Amino acid sequence: MSVPDDPEMTRTSRRRFLEVSVSALAGMGGSLAQTRSLPSSPASTVTDLTALTIAEAAARLSSRQLSPVELTRAVLERIDRLNPRVGAFITIAADQAVAAARAAEREIQQRGYRGPLHGIPLGVKDTYYTKGIRTTAASPILDDFVPDFDAAIVERMKAGGAIVVGKLNLPEFSFGGYTPGCNNPWDLTRNAGGSSGGPAAALAASMLPGAAGGDTSGSIRNPASTCGVVGLKPTSGLVSRFGVIPISWTLDHLGPMARTVEDTAILLKAISGYDRRDRQSVRAPVPDYPRLLRRRIRGLRLGVIAPAEIEQFHPDTRAAFAAAVDVLARLGAEIGEVRFPARMKAAGAAHGIIRISEAAAYHRQYLTSKAATRYISDVGRSGPAVSRVRTTVEAGSLLTAAHYLQAQRARALFIEDMTAAYRSFDAVLTPTMPSPAGVPSSAPETFRAWWNLSGFPAISVPCGFSSDPPGLPIGLQVSAAPFRDALVLAVAHAYEQATDWHRRRPPL
Repeated sequence: MSVPDDPEMTRTSRRRFLEVSVSALAGMGGSLAQTRSLPSSPASTVTDLTALTIAEAAARLSSRQLSPVELTRAVLERIDRLNPRVGAFITIAADQAVAAARAAEREIQQRGYRGPLHGIPLGVKDTYYTKGIRTTAASPILDDFVPDFDAAIVERMKAGGAIVVGKLNLPEFSFGGYTPGCNNPWDLTRNAGGSSGGPAAALAASMLPGAAGGDTSGSIRNPASTCGVVGLKPTSGLVSRFGVIPISWTLDHLGPMARTVEDTAILLKAISGYDRRDRQSVRAPVPDYPRLLRRRIRGLRLGVIAPAEIEQFHPDTRAAFAAAVDVLARLGAEIGEVRFPARMKAAGAAHGIIRISEAAAYHRQYLTSKAATRYISDVGRSGPAVSRVRTTVEAGSLLTAAHYLQAQRARALFIEDMTAAYRSFDAVLTPTMPSPAGVPSSAPETFRAWWNLSGFPAISVPCGFSSDPPGLPIGLQVSAAPFRDALVLAVAHAYEQATDWHRRRPPL
C-alpha cells in the first residue's frame, strides 16, 4: 500500500494546521516528525499521532491544532508498516480515506465541526457493507463483492465526520474465536482471537483509535480481552445491524471497540439509535454516554460470579479477576456473590441450536448454488485456524422447526432466570476469557454467549497481564440489565481510571 500524494500540501490553510500540529508528517513519504511526547506508558514511550485516543485527537481537531489529513496519513503509514506482521486488515481504502480527510479538514476550517468523530480514522469488521469498498466476510464466496450502500453503523460514523480507512480481519463469515492470519500484537506468535480479531489487533497495535465489530457468541469481548483493548456488546436492539452480513439474526450484536472506555462511549453514542430497517431495532432514547461516565460507583451493588464457577479458569485469570474486584470494592462498590440457577445453565445450551439454525437459513442461498464449492474447505484439516462454516451450516440445515422452536422456548426461560439474578445487583462481574491468548482451557463454560442469548449489555476492559506465559492481556467483563449500557460503561470507566492497564502498549 502506498499513501496517496497530497497536491495541496503547500496551501496556506494547510500550513496553518502544520504550524500548530503536535506531530506532522514530513515529506511525501510520510515519515513522522515527532515534536512532542505523549505521557509514557509502563511498556513503551509513544510519541506519534497514532498514540492519541479518540477523545485526545478530537480535542486537537476541534481546536484546529491538528489536521485530519495529517492524522489519517499517520494512521495509514502505521498500517502500511505493521499490517504485514499483524494481519489486522483485509482491505485498506487509502485513497478514499485521504479524500474524506481532506473534506473533513475543509469543514473544520470553515467551523463546520460535527462532533468528536469528525476527522477521526476508524475501521470496521469486513462484514459491514461499505459503499465502493469490497466486503468479503473473509470468504472466497464474497471475494469480489463491492456493496453500493453503507451499513447503518457506517452511515452514522460518516454522518459524524469519521473516516473509514479499511476493512478488518475475521474468520470466514465470523465463525469461530480464532482469526486466521491475524496475530496478537502482544505476542505475534499467538492469535488475536475472534471473530472481531482484526479490530482488536488493529487497536492494540495503535493502527486505529477506534473500530466496530460484531458479537454473536462473545466475538467482540473475546478478542478485546485477548488483545488488551475495550470491547462493548450493547443491549440488543440499541445498535442497528442493517447492512451487516449475519451469523444469527436474533443473537447478533454490533458494537464499538477502542483503547479506552471513554472512546468506546463516544463511539456508542454515535452509532446508537432506532433504525426501521432492522426489525429488532428498539425505539429508545440515546443517552449522552460520555457524560454519564463520571457517575460515582460508591454504593453500587456488584455481583461477582461464584469462585466454583471459574475454578477451571487459568490461575492468572482468576488472580487478575480477584484483584479487579478488590479495586472496585475500594472504590466503594458493595460486592456480593451471584449464583445462576441450574435451569438457567441448562437453558443456555439453546444458544448453539439457535445460532446454527439461523446461520443455515442465511447460508442456504450459497449451499444451494455453485457458490457452495467456494467455502474454505476443512477436508483433512484440523486445528483452530480451520474454517468449518460449510460443515456447520450443513449441520444446521438438518435441524427441524421443532428443534428451533424448543430452543427459543428455552431461551425465554433463560432470560427469565437471568433477569431475576440481576434484580439483586446493579451490575455483574466475571472474567471475560477463561485463559490468555492461545492457552488451552478445560473450563466447561465461558459465559460469554449468555449475554448474546439474553441481549443484556456486557463490556470487556483490560484488567492485567499473565505471568505464565508472561505478558498476555487479561480482561474483566462488566454486565448489567438491558439498556443499562451507561452503567456498564461507568463501572468499567471507574475501574480503568483506578488502574493503568489501558495505558500499556505492545513493543512493536
